[in-house]
Amino acid sequence: MNMKSPYPYPPPRRKTYLAIAIPSSTVSNEPTLELKTLKVGFIARAASIHRVDEIIVYKDKRQTEFDAELIVDILEYLRTPPYLRKLIVPLKQNLRFVGILPPLQTPNHPQTRSIKVGEYREGLIIEIVKGKAIVNIGLNKPAIVKARKGLRKGDLVIVKIVKTTPKVYGELVQFSKVPYYFGYNVSYYDSLSEVLKEKWDLKIATSKYGEPVSLERLCEKYLNARSVLVAFGAPKEGLWDIAAREGLILNEVFDIVINMIPYQGVEVVRTEEAIHATLEVFSLIEK
Repeated sequence: MNMKSPYPYPPPRRKTYLAIAIPSSTVSNEPTLELKTLKVGFIARAASIHRVDEIIVYKDKRQTEFDAELIVDILEYLRTPPYLRKLIVPLKQNLRFVGILPPLQTPNHPQTRSIKVGEYREGLIIEIVKGKAIVNIGLNKPAIVKARKGLRKGDLVIVKIVKTTPKVYGELVQFSKVPYYFGYNVSYYDSLSEVLKEKWDLKIATSKYGEPVSLERLCEKYLNARSVLVAFGAPKEGLWDIAAREGLILNEVFDIVINMIPYQGVEVVRTEEAIHATLEVFSLIEK
């Protein structure tokens, strides 16, 4: 059967900038580094499947600095193209078990060593000579681009390919200018309060104590927003408790507090499961 999907790949960027926020204690109840690694891998896959633009890790407990660093390290490792990992990702004990994780295979992880005009690739500047930057983009020959002011050896850039023979030539572009989904970015904040200080058009808190979802209302609010934050709680402590510890009243600092899994069939929904269930709704809203 020769069928063609109506949905192109690479997929388009979301019209709405979508960020998810997860607490540093997301992996704290896992007893081993291997299990912690697996959980972060599930989250990275869920975010990538649903075209999340940013994964925010926020510290929710004082003693979770190690777990916060662990989550950020693994998320950064997974989002980095495989051909750049040995060059830019430092060897860390945190990353000892990343080999067991399935690859993301997002559009910024090309699955072939061939190249074509119009393709976008992440690269590492290996040299700057006479106003030209020589960029490692995962091929047997580097790309040559016009160097912008302030660029230095070791900088990470995104290259749009403009010529492939006899040498590879490209032009530098900003992450936001890549016309299709290019993977997530990772950021870290010291608290949920700090996350909420950023400018968000729509802030959504997920909680089993939230109001039932009105898809019509959620759809209207989402489609009218340019940036959306969706926050999740921890396995043993929901967002109401996390917010209260910071002196916040959840339904006052978020625009909506919703239960995305009404009548859940299990007593506790794990964070990685809640992320998948929630993001599936937004994938249906914004086709």
